[in-house]
Amino acid sequence: MKDSETEDSREGQPHSTLIVSYVYPPEHAPAGVMVSELAEDLAARGHQVTVITGWPNHPAGVLFPGWHARWRSVEQDPRGFRVMRCGHSIHPREGMLWRLWYYFTFGLNAMIAGARSGSYDAVLCLSTPVFGTWAAWLLAKIKRARFVYAIFDLHPEAAANAGLISRGVPYHVLRMADTVLCRLSDSIVTLSEGLKAEILARGMRPEKIEVVAFWLDGRKIQPKPRDNTWRREHGIATETFVALYAGTIGYISGAEVLIETARRLASRKDILILIVGEGPIKDRIQDAAVRLDLMNLWFLPFQPASVLDEVLATADMGLVTLLPEAGKTSIPSKVLGYLAAGRPVIASVAPESDTAKMLRLGECGRVTLCTDSAELAKAIQDLADDPEMRLDMGRRGRAYFEKAFDRATTTGAYERLLFNDEVSLGDS
Repeated sequence: MKDSETEDSREGQPHSTLIVSYVYPPEHAPAGVMVSELAEDLAARGHQVTVITGWPNHPAGVLFPGWHARWRSVEQDPRGFRVMRCGHSIHPREGMLWRLWYYFTFGLNAMIAGARSGSYDAVLCLSTPVFGTWAAWLLAKIKRARFVYAIFDLHPEAAANAGLISRGVPYHVLRMADTVLCRLSDSIVTLSEGLKAEILARGMRPEKIEVVAFWLDGRKIQPKPRDNTWRREHGIATETFVALYAGTIGYISGAEVLIETARRLASRKDILILIVGEGPIKDRIQDAAVRLDLMNLWFLPFQPASVLDEVLATADMGLVTLLPEAGKTSIPSKVLGYLAAGRPVIASVAPESDTAKMLRLGECGRVTLCTDSAELAKAIQDLADDPEMRLDMGRRGRAYFEKAFDRATTTGAYERLLFNDEVSLGDS
């Protein structure tokens, strides 16, 4: 009787949540899409949700066409939550100082916007490097709210793995600052057991860290025929085997291995490596492809969300690449799109990385040694020459996705974490 009365007393008393995220749609970063979907699902369960974010400019540091940055804007999303955009520096982030200035201005103005935006029961912050996370923690203290730190990329380790910062005094100062923030957080949520192990190595208590995987909406991305309108519009022949790299081409991606891989596959006129996305090392790879006259390595920009299912369906397999150390602090979310589309995955990653473990557990792909173009080229050829194996891996991948990474499975876990295992308004 007591439990029932407690649950009834919470009826009609929604929790108020603030989510601070430096990426958000229309930016293509998967973390931003996840924030949007989490906000939608929390709102649908009766909670009051506010998202504080910036102006769309990732990954190039250039404001998206049609947008006009202002000091502050507030918009009501028709899905039932509020989005506040705050002012910050916008500049092509070609160096560390410009990146730090962006993070500082975003963190400062996010805190100002949040302080004026009402009261909250919980604050969730994505791992914005250095300043954004501390600003969100201060907001939580001001609002007397529960603070949940979402670590999708572990900083500054991820920056060091990308070669953006050396492991000298600044690195250790930043790592110490982030470690202190971890200790001050009420709870930490991260993406995998590998990332959890890296956080534990800082001396955190295991019970403080929850693992909740990346997710994707399996209703939006489903297995579809490879011969579709998008493929035909881009002049890709039906008989061409497409190895797709879709997503951000970042410093830790290790995507440079695709240059030599394409060179090794140049004699296979039936195989195309297709890169769809943007990022700081895209120009480097594209310039090399032109210099080496690699006709089997194509580049396209990010595509509209409305055709993402056809882009993924065009692929016969998905490609994932990472630098050797990056698998410890980062998981490419692009792998979920491939699995949702029912496509096998070849991952050029460290064998002990979380990505490698995922593919082995799901029996839905192959793992090749990162930076090894010969092994990667052979794995692509093997899949190109064995359609039955591709179909089997693709089916297993979709089944694995539905079990572990579908949206409905994971947003509920965030709800319980944010409100400290209290009864959800949407629970029956």
